[in-house]
Amino acid sequence: MKTTPCITLIPVGGLANRMKAIDAGIALAHEVGSPLKVIWFKDQGLNCRFNQLFDSFDDTNIEIIEATAVHLITHDRPRRKNFRVPSIFQKMSFDACLYESEVTQLFYQNFDFANWASQRQVYLASCVYFHSNNSSNAFKKFKPIPILQKKIDEVCAKFSADTIGVHIRRTDNIASIEQSPTELFVERIQEAIQNNPITQIYLATDSEEEKRILKTQFKEHIITNEREATRTSVVGVQDALIELYALSNTSLIYGSMKSSYSETAAQINNIPYELLKKGV
Repeated sequence: MKTTPCITLIPVGGLANRMKAIDAGIALAHEVGSPLKVIWFKDQGLNCRFNQLFDSFDDTNIEIIEATAVHLITHDRPRRKNFRVPSIFQKMSFDACLYESEVTQLFYQNFDFANWASQRQVYLASCVYFHSNNSSNAFKKFKPIPILQKKIDEVCAKFSADTIGVHIRRTDNIASIEQSPTELFVERIQEAIQNNPITQIYLATDSEEEKRILKTQFKEHIITNEREATRTSVVGVQDALIELYALSNTSLIYGSMKSSYSETAAQINNIPYELLKKGV
């Protein structure tokens, strides 16, 4: 057994997935009384450092570490691409390890992560909200860096109390394309405008075609911003963060199937969220 309890967390996936994993890690660390060490890797899923998105957390028990070349050997997830070499170091350094597929399965099985992590040095990689937090406190530790907060404020200054958020996920998300088609969003927007003619729609999407369709149909009702819809550049990820927090400042969000992005936006400010999918 290692002598000093600590939780080492590797957040995995896109922006919203990583935020969920970190927020869960914070809740877990507070519950078991262990410090939390978050190691943030840049990769094709999110090619941006943590400190290019958020300020440091105001909590001495939470440490955010930007991954180095050494961390790639010692703390990266063991995979075929790295010949599973990190597992050798992790077995020597930690009392127990859980990787993202295991964490996701255990989450759905209501696994007791607090009991597992208590009084031990543990390693886990996750892309899900594996340990519950009080909903009113969700994501409160996250503060966008000032330059991004300024841009968020500029977007939100265009909003009224009647602004509804719409997130349409496209690109490589097949489930979203098939199960949350554009016509469902069009129907909801039409209903909202019929009920309240001054309704505004803040549209967040990774598809320029979706922007064109909705701006053509709903004209002055649509608010959107130009963005670089890619996870492989710093600007692209920063633009995604701006849209995420802008969505969180609307009155209601309509979201896409198999995308945690809009759900996370709703949780940030605890606003209503509705998933639009076929058959519902």
